Amino acid sequence: MSRKPLVCALALSILVSSKFPQWGQVATPAALPPLANIQVNQAYPGDNPAETTMAADPTNPKHLVAAWIELGPDPTQSQGVIGYALTKDGGGSWQSALLDTPGFNLTFDPSIVADSKGNFYLTCAGAVVDQQFFLHESRLFVFKSTDGGKTFFKTLDLQPVRFADKPFLAVDPATDALYLVWGDILPGSHFHFSVLFSRSLDGGLTFTPFQEISHQVADAEGAIPSVGPNGEIYVTFGNLDNKLWLNRSLDGGVTWLAKDVLVNGQIKQPPRLLNGDVDNLEFAASAVDRSLGPHRGRNFAVWEDMRFGSPDVLLSFSDDRGASWSSPVRVNDDAVKNGADQFLPFVNVDGSGAVHVTFLDRRTDPGNLTFALYLATSTNGGLSFGPNIRISDAPHPPGSFGFVGDYNAPAIAGGRIHPIWADGRFGDSEIFTASVSLLDFDEDGVLNDGDLDG
Repeated sequence: MSRKPLVCALALSILVSSKFPQWGQVATPAALPPLANIQVNQAYPGDNPAETTMAADPTNPKHLVAAWIELGPDPTQSQGVIGYALTKDGGGSWQSALLDTPGFNLTFDPSIVADSKGNFYLTCAGAVVDQQFFLHESRLFVFKSTDGGKTFFKTLDLQPVRFADKPFLAVDPATDALYLVWGDILPGSHFHFSVLFSRSLDGGLTFTPFQEISHQVADAEGAIPSVGPNGEIYVTFGNLDNKLWLNRSLDGGVTWLAKDVLVNGQIKQPPRLLNGDVDNLEFAASAVDRSLGPHRGRNFAVWEDMRFGSPDVLLSFSDDRGASWSSPVRVNDDAVKNGADQFLPFVNVDGSGAVHVTFLDRRTDPGNLTFALYLATSTNGGLSFGPNIRISDAPHPPGSFGFVGDYNAPAIAGGRIHPIWADGRFGDSEIFTASVSLLDFDEDGVLNDGDLDG
């Protein structure tokens, strides 16, 4: 959700009808062509879901669970709810449901991960707001599923200092330790956000008292945690001064750097509202190479930037645990300074060390309104990227409400990436995914020949 001020943050969070069925299934064809776009959520009139996240079961690469925020057309209702869905056939068909958070008429900012045993953990923020969007209560939740994502039970119900925002989870696949970061407003901060951290070593049943890990940065926001190959924890976050920062822990979250590390201090941010009144918060994303390849341990960060004349996706990397960073490279391969928006990037690293960046892109629309989801892959550790691949079956408009979320977090499993995003191809936004081979994008037998349209 949006970050500042609080009233504006809540104004972008909306509603779902409590009359929805608890479970629904989206019908899909028996045989799917390569890059088929599959609807994940069960649609209802006027819905506008967004802000997507997905995790894969390490014990079964065809078992995936996704989550998102369900939005609707009337923001005065001040309601939002987390939707989630599971598939056990690699994304061909989905069962969806709504997360039960009684007493809170607004839940938002979902993030989901899976541990080595196939348990799923979902975090989100919750609030009680009135029709004028004034905040009356705030919560931070963590839920756990031990039945493959069919049901979730609450393990953490934390009352924040003032307002919990954008929680995000990471899991150490070697130990199943859970790491949780979020934004909150601490006493004496003059209503500026700080990044807080907590961990669980018992499968999410208990969490440690929070630590503040953003030290000298005012309005730290949009934190993303990731885990290195030796258990290092890296957290990237931005601030309102158009800078990207990092803090790290080398002892499982017990201690952190006393000073935040500057990843990039020259970000030229795009407009807050893109064409079509699409809300654009320019959050960065980050990941670590855990493979046994030549770039094992390399950190990657991606973000939006206008330094080349129009909104592009840039990537930088670090080989010294985040202490210093490479000059950024342009991920999108359309013409420089062509005026097309590229936004909402996310980065994943697969088991071979290949770097995959997904993002929304308006390059094919001269009016710079409709967008498609694209994938760019680097096989040389982020030095350069191959031809961008369009994953959406066509460019589509944003939904009727104009909110596409703050992030789209895919999953990688079994040699495939599963991008997830929202678009308005049916008028209202709906959630879509695709199952993409990491060796042969279009599955024509020629390995990544780049013959799909860019």
